[in-house]
Amino acid sequence: MYNFNAEQVMKEHQNGVDIIPQVEAAVDEVCKKGYKNIFYIGIGGTILYANQMAAIAKQAGSKLPLFVENAADFCVVGNPHFCKDSVVIIETISGDTKEVVAAVDIAKEVGATVIGYVEKLGTPLAESSDYLITTVGGGYYFWYTVTLRFMKNAGEFPKYDKFFSEIKNMPKNAVNIYINADEKAEAYAELYKDEPIQYLIGSGNLEDWATCYGMCIMEEMQWMRTRPISASNFFHGTLEVIVRDTSVILIKGEDITRPLMDRVENFVNKISAKVTVFDTKDYALEGISDEFRGLLSPIVMRCAFQRISTHLEHKRRHPLEIRRYYRRLNY
Repeated sequence: MYNFNAEQVMKEHQNGVDIIPQVEAAVDEVCKKGYKNIFYIGIGGTILYANQMAAIAKQAGSKLPLFVENAADFCVVGNPHFCKDSVVIIETISGDTKEVVAAVDIAKEVGATVIGYVEKLGTPLAESSDYLITTVGGGYYFWYTVTLRFMKNAGEFPKYDKFFSEIKNMPKNAVNIYINADEKAEAYAELYKDEPIQYLIGSGNLEDWATCYGMCIMEEMQWMRTRPISASNFFHGTLEVIVRDTSVILIKGEDITRPLMDRVENFVNKISAKVTVFDTKDYALEGISDEFRGLLSPIVMRCAFQRISTHLEHKRRHPLEIRRYYRRLNY
């Protein structure tokens, strides 16, 4: 396999598993002290990760007072529910994303509590976190633990212990997903690397993964034009611009919104000759109960799409780390 390091993949996912007890302890302490509401605050990829967790909570029927805020919007608009008894949850690799730094500064001024996953220590967001969780590659595991621990403590997720006893099997599964997704990922990259526009369609807890991949990887890291769209909105505009030569990526998960994706898949295959389907059902998850497969679709799909990124980088001869403007210019 081209440019694949199984040990690194295993290590990063194991890092995520290893932080679970620390995240649990932070949430438990916050719950013991008491709180009024929870704010997931981020921007770009981090807000889109947070939205995937919010979708999971919603589908589970959670009544947690949970708000998801784009950091830039939050700094300008604010939120009337935000107060000193709010809990702020952030995730950042760099630790210095300026919009998130500004939002957390507001939180600290108000007196809110911050639980932060920060990969780079010695940064503003690491210093601002009341509860600091740090490792490399453990972002999803942080979000799952925060979300489901708050739900468990509210009596909303009785299968918590079973789920987290099984999520420990994901590092090995992640490696296998990388391997099993590679052939399709390479074929996609070869066929569609130079398409004028890519349509990415997802639903439920993968709706924001479609947006994240289109925006953060294809646009930012590969300078490819994209149009992410939810399956629920697809038939109210986007269907009219799909033609025979339109490249469409269907991102299918296993949560309760899957029928929405089936409907889109049925349509686009009648119209377009360039449809690629990535489906979490195609990947075995050893040690994971069927009832949790839909819950874990975000981790599964990110693993599969990591192989698309690798092959796009190679076939387009465009390293993922190159930017024209991001963190290159003042804006």
